[in-house]
Amino acid sequence: MKKILLATTMIVGTAGFASAEITFSGSAVMGVGDNGGVDGARSIMETYLTANAASETDTGLSFGFSTTIATYSTDGGLNDDGTSAFISGAFGKLSMGSVSEADEVATLSDIGGLSGLGVDNVAERYTGDSNGRQSHDVNYTYSGGPLTLGASTQIGAAGEGDAYAVGAKYTFGDAYVGLGYNDDNSTPVVAGTVASVYAGGKFGAIGVNAMWSEWNPDAAGANQDAYGVYMTYSMDALTVMAEYADGSAATDAAYGIGASYDLGGGASVVGGVANVSNTTVWEAGVSMSF
Repeated sequence: MKKILLATTMIVGTAGFASAEITFSGSAVMGVGDNGGVDGARSIMETYLTANAASETDTGLSFGFSTTIATYSTDGGLNDDGTSAFISGAFGKLSMGSVSEADEVATLSDIGGLSGLGVDNVAERYTGDSNGRQSHDVNYTYSGGPLTLGASTQIGAAGEGDAYAVGAKYTFGDAYVGLGYNDDNSTPVVAGTVASVYAGGKFGAIGVNAMWSEWNPDAAGANQDAYGVYMTYSMDALTVMAEYADGSAATDAAYGIGASYDLGGGASVVGGVANVSNTTVWEAGVSMSF
């Protein structure tokens, strides 16, 4: 079946500035899942439409923006799922808006493939803006060959303290290693520093991604760690995945298995089952990209 008008490009040119490129892409999921510990099942439907605009100055600087509009079956409305603007050049790339925290140089995927089952959240509980940590609105990255460096912060957040993060990632072939550091002083509950380590890669049919982090709270108390491993095995159109996550703050380890079968044309049948917080969760359906 032909894709319908979502993956499209518009070139706009007028006198006085260089031609601008505007692209649209989309994705959607639909299916069923567990009902959050209550008997029965729930429907799952999410759609995402992303617009990207980019152009270039007379001196060769690139600039533009990206915005994603999402809809969820739980509310039926339109939601801003992330909007940011950027300018980039030989100096690197500066972005503002909905940006990533620089310590998350590599995150873990989740089991399920639709709304996600939350196994990865156990491993990522201390990194980025997880569990009440402060979201950043400025991000700077610089890439030189296999090395990427980044820094991010929040500017002028009312009622919140200073926060910043830095990260580095080194890629060699299909593998990578990374380091992250996040200092968050926003509230007494999460104030403290987090150091994280990442590694992973694709080795033939097998993919492995792993991470470990340690939170050192400003308040009195012991350091706490979290870690996780996500693995995949691909056979033609079928990909099987497994994930394990745990940490000193987790009541129970989280783990799960899942699978994805590529139907071609951007559609896949996906599903998974996991144990999170000593509760069995599951979901199954179709994932689409345009």
